[in-house]
Amino acid sequence: MNRGLNRVCVTGTGSFLPNEPIPNDRIDDILGPLNGAPARVQAFIRNVGARMLAGGGVEYRHFAIDPETHRLTHTLASLAEEAARRALQAAGRKPDEIDLLAFSAPTYDESTPPTSTLLQERLGIEQCAEMEIHSNCSGVGKSVQLAYDALRLGRYKTALIAHSQLSSVYMRNCYFNQSVMTKTQAALRYILADGSGALVLEAVEGEGGDPLPHEVLGTFVESVGGKRQPGMTAGGGVSNLIECESQIEGMFEKGTHHLDQDFSAVGRDAGPFLVNGVLRMLESLNIEPASVDHFVWSIPGLQLYNDYIEKAAERLSSSIDKMKFRAQKTGYCGGSSILLHFDEMARAGELQPGQTAVVHSVESSKWMSAGFVVRW
Repeated sequence: MNRGLNRVCVTGTGSFLPNEPIPNDRIDDILGPLNGAPARVQAFIRNVGARMLAGGGVEYRHFAIDPETHRLTHTLASLAEEAARRALQAAGRKPDEIDLLAFSAPTYDESTPPTSTLLQERLGIEQCAEMEIHSNCSGVGKSVQLAYDALRLGRYKTALIAHSQLSSVYMRNCYFNQSVMTKTQAALRYILADGSGALVLEAVEGEGGDPLPHEVLGTFVESVGGKRQPGMTAGGGVSNLIECESQIEGMFEKGTHHLDQDFSAVGRDAGPFLVNGVLRMLESLNIEPASVDHFVWSIPGLQLYNDYIEKAAERLSSSIDKMKFRAQKTGYCGGSSILLHFDEMARAGELQPGQTAVVHSVESSKWMSAGFVVRW
């Protein structure tokens, strides 16, 4: 007999920032100097880089790098494990109680097996459903939608969502072919950081009735990049290995493995796309924007925030104090940022019972938008 759809609640949150916080004046020490970069890139680092850091609003960030050896201290799976264990502890759940493990990241620890299975192994989960989503900032919203729908249908009862951001793997001096790197590739060293976040979601039988604590009201995923150029790129995949004479050595020679960003497109489009996505999500869930108490966003820098925040508040019939810039002490951890900030808010008591929070990201790689809404 069909008993109807379940309701879904957040029962635990967790986050993790690797190693000691790094002040702005130590970034190049930790990531390694770019002494082999072209003169124009080195001049950019000295002049524009310093101004970016001064106006970015970030005081500290974290890197999964040993400051002495410059060796990576974490993989994507081990970063996620730390946040996942904290979320499980907050939920009062053991790893073997997880039915569904959904992991997302912009890259992977191995080409195969999937990183989701490596996380499963690290957590000691002998058997569960696992799924991996290859995505950056929109990966969290995609994972939550996948788990939310499955829990609603009754396929699973308890889901663990995890996202890892290991940006430093792209930013250490040893990764670059410095002779062909560009100013924008160097600039990303002063924007990105490492971290992970996690959620535990659980199904509650039955629809309707009194409000439930920490209930997920709905999710949203969309891509508007079907006719747009990518805003962030990183090679190293199949498309760079098509020609027999151009394999890994050729990739390094051309620098096609470098992480790159279209800063003009981000400055122009990221803010409007974020707000448009939030408005469409709220409309689909029949939630008035003015009724939202918190907008939890992943915004990389204070300048981008200041450039659009007043317009965002106006379009959402809201106030600036409900959409804070939160990366001062964490740095910008890409897709993990919204889970990091959401966890901080939950643990600090900033989320009050009955309040509504929008947790949402826009991803510039091919202009995707994804998020979810929680009534705390």
